[in-house]
Amino acid sequence: MNGLAAITTESNADVTLPVAGRLHCCNGLDPKRDGGMVPSILGMTGALARRGEPITIVTPTPSRLDGMAVPPGIRLFGPEVDFLDSIRSADVVHFHGLWQAQTRRGAREARLANVPYLVAAHGMAEPWALRHKALKKKIYTALVEGKNLRRASCLHALSRPEIGHLRAIAPRTPVALVPNGVDLAPFDGLPPRSALEAEFPELRGKFVLLFFGRVHVKKGLDLLAKALASVEADHPDLHVLLAGNDDGALAPFLAEAEALGVRDRITVVGHVSGERARQVWAAADAFVLPSYSEGFSMAILEALACRLPTLVTTACHFPDLKTADGGIVVEPTEEGVTLGLRELIERSDEQRASLARNGRRLVESRYTWDQQADRLSAVYDWVIGGGVVPEAVEDARGS
Repeated sequence: MNGLAAITTESNADVTLPVAGRLHCCNGLDPKRDGGMVPSILGMTGALARRGEPITIVTPTPSRLDGMAVPPGIRLFGPEVDFLDSIRSADVVHFHGLWQAQTRRGAREARLANVPYLVAAHGMAEPWALRHKALKKKIYTALVEGKNLRRASCLHALSRPEIGHLRAIAPRTPVALVPNGVDLAPFDGLPPRSALEAEFPELRGKFVLLFFGRVHVKKGLDLLAKALASVEADHPDLHVLLAGNDDGALAPFLAEAEALGVRDRITVVGHVSGERARQVWAAADAFVLPSYSEGFSMAILEALACRLPTLVTTACHFPDLKTADGGIVVEPTEEGVTLGLRELIERSDEQRASLARNGRRLVESRYTWDQQADRLSAVYDWVIGGGVVPEAVEDARGS
């Protein structure tokens, strides 16, 4: 969710309708509200544009990029352009997210115009997510979203478990597995750690454990508070650095930390982007994401790109991390996160460095945006023109 490059978005006032091409529709690009979905969409479309493909993003609500980058070659249009007209002129439409206007209205319009479309749920079909406002989502799925998924040309899963989550709603629709990726260059040559320590001197001389993400109840910060309380007596140099926009979970987390006697072990920096995000990454010794539910976390990929040893839960759906010995993976429980945190801290410096090297090699070999763009472009070609089923399509029962 960093927006580490600095490219100004093109003004879209008084512009004509986007030309036909590969169209992406999302609710709006707002990293404070939507967290990792925004860098996911921008990274994905930026890599597609580098291939020379005509890429347009249209949103039914305004975008608030907060200094994030719109990659070169991307045309971004907000609500002053009729996104339904854009859909009718597209060659293929890629919808991002569920339960919002872009799929509710847009998928129907694509079907009426006979335009093939994909839907990426970005974790919104996760069982944990479906239990949130469960009754409303059950009714909405029965009346609207289920039809949108079942009649899609293809669904886009970010992780292998998400294939099953989408299949539960749309059992016969083809599903393509194309995970998130990362551009590596912005995470090299980070600023000195002292850049952030000057502002937060409590970080000096500490083992800094970074949480970077939207501060939402699903992120498992309650588990982190309990784990921190369990190990703090044995590790007085441990300090948590919390970076991300508050989405309702910050006050409960800090209150729990206060009750457990570890509030002074936590520094909160709020939402960060651009060079400020680089400072935050540079100040960390390790990264933690104790989530109850994730689609495919951009923050994990960014941590690995930064060569940080990582602690994540199985709910992050990143089994490659454990296979590659690039991080510690635990169950999303108090016991699991506590044991994982203790293991992370008590490993030697060289053992943690080995985790970090393995994690960086993992993203270099499998999770760059250019690699994912190759896979996704083949899926677009297939839904537009047919032919041989591409390698990314894990299940083509609907074809």
